[in-house]
Amino acid sequence: MAVFRPPGDLAAGIIMGQNRCSQAEAMAILTKASSGRNLKLRDVADKLVASFAPGAPSTHFDD
Repeated sequence: MAVFRPPGDLAAGIIMGQNRCSQAEAMAILTKASSGRNLKLRDVADKLVASFAPGAPSTHFDD
């Protein structure tokens, strides 16, 4: 599995929280959405995170 960085991690976390699933299951959901929409995985993740956060997402690594 490839290393997935924010906002991918944020998107996976959102999916995990909504569906009460593992990270692997969340990544499978993102991958399926990416394939179904013919978009890159990072673009799907960006759109998902943007739908939950009105501004640019930040992590504790951004300090």
